[in-house]
Amino acid sequence: MRRTLIHSLFGTAAICCAAWAAYGFVRLQHAQRIDQAIVATNAASREQHAGDDAREVQLARAIALSKAGAYDAAARLYNGLIPDGRPPDEVGRAALFDLGNLYLREGGGDTAQAVRSVAMLGEAKARYRLALRAAPDDWDARYNLERALWLAPETPSTLAGPDVKEQHNVTLRDPQSQDLP
Repeated sequence: MRRTLIHSLFGTAAICCAAWAAYGFVRLQHAQRIDQAIVATNAASREQHAGDDAREVQLARAIALSKAGAYDAAARLYNGLIPDGRPPDEVGRAALFDLGNLYLREGGGDTAQAVRSVAMLGEAKARYRLALRAAPDDWDARYNLERALWLAPETPSTLAGPDVKEQHNVTLRDPQSQDLP
């Protein structure tokens, strides 16, 4: 009885390990196909690939351009991965997050061009909010949104504008005030 229990537990553990290894193998093959597609597009004529692999290749190319400092080209590729009018998939969420990071880096570092910096931080906040609408449990996007809000806070007065009534309220001091010496 005890021997049968031990053998069945060992067999179950072996099956679980084999399933985990098979899953890793499938993911490795997928990653290798994507790597081959990247090499093929960079070395050859940059022809388009079909399916989800093309979107992942485009995301990898945008990340590489961003790291190389070609921010405008990277932003164009990121924006091409973000779907219009429907919730983004996994690649779209990654593109939103990376595009927000790109705008945050551009807007957070340059204090000489304050207007451009505020605009970039606003774009970063918009991208992080879109990413959080698609995946509310994305803590990296939450942290980066909070960081962008810390760099460019949104106060109620800047959002709603000044209240006209408060601007024109004039209060006068009492002429019999005892405050004066």
